[in-house]
Amino acid sequence: MRSTSLLAALSLAALSLAALSVTTLSPAMAQAPAPAPAVTPTAPAAPPLPQPSEASLKEARAMAEMLNIPVQTRGLLQAMRTQLIQATIQASGKSVDEAGKIVDEILMPDFNAALPDLSAALVQPWAANFSAADLKGLHDFYATPLGQRLLKTIPAVNQQSLQAGQLWGQKTFQDAVKKHAEELHTRGLKF
Repeated sequence: MRSTSLLAALSLAALSLAALSVTTLSPAMAQAPAPAPAVTPTAPAAPPLPQPSEASLKEARAMAEMLNIPVQTRGLLQAMRTQLIQATIQASGKSVDEAGKIVDEILMPDFNAALPDLSAALVQPWAANFSAADLKGLHDFYATPLGQRLLKTIPAVNQQSLQAGQLWGQKTFQDAVKKHAEELHTRGLKF
């Protein structure tokens, strides 16, 4: 059982690493949110964002609309709902239906009310890291046939990359455990 838990944790770490290396916003990402992980890795604190210009914020909002970020945030909200239901089940022992009702009636109204704040927060890094001219150029690129193809293809590339990261994590874990079985056993680990 311990090896299964460790394998799951290592696989999650590999998935997180793969996701960080390929994450890009695209409209199709919100169509099928990934299942919520059982363990949420702690991200390192990001440096504070510089204050963006109003022109950059305007262009970032326009690009966010083109990239369909509002739909993506609703997809994220659905994934969070799933996590909240699981946490409620673990905290209370309630059934899925009972936990879902609690989450939907008590917690989700607050999340839905705060959704515009999430959309604004997702625009902020774009506006802080790119000039208005850069954002206009990105917007123009995404409007081209190649930009549209990129937006449509990124979800498949992300999924393939995540699968590759997961397979890599599983294989590396199994190989390392096999290679170091004696040392791990000496230290009290049984795989």
